[in-house]
Amino acid sequence: MKSLILIEAGPAGPTPDLPAQIATWLDSWPTPFTSLDEAEAFLGHEAWARSLEEREDGWYPRWDRTTIINTVTELATTAYWPEWSRIACPTLLIQGEHGTMRPDEPAKMLTHRPHTHHTRIPDAAHDVHLDQPDRLYEAIRTFIA
Repeated sequence: MKSLILIEAGPAGPTPDLPAQIATWLDSWPTPFTSLDEAEAFLGHEAWARSLEEREDGWYPRWDRTTIINTVTELATTAYWPEWSRIACPTLLIQGEHGTMRPDEPAKMLTHRPHTHHTRIPDAAHDVHLDQPDRLYEAIRTFIA
């Protein structure tokens, strides 16, 4: 591997209530949405709304709720600090200013791997690629150069 780029992700774990938090959020979606405009207003991004599929009675997610919950279950119970410490390639950690990473996680990541490059993107939450695509591109371009 030549390099690694992490966006709003780290080895922190465990967060046992994460699957329940995500389930509650998914269950709060007022599906079906009556329009893409309604979906965008609720979800906060045009890209999220575009990922919906239109059916006869409105707009629905294309994914399976159970699969989403199962996907985060391992992340919610496991910390990956030993694996993080063994990564040898150049690494860029990108954090959204208003993201979901634990406040102490980036500093701890840098303690375990001091040569990690860390960039905090202003005015971005967890979906850095949607909130600040130009700033994300520039951070990655600079790192790769």
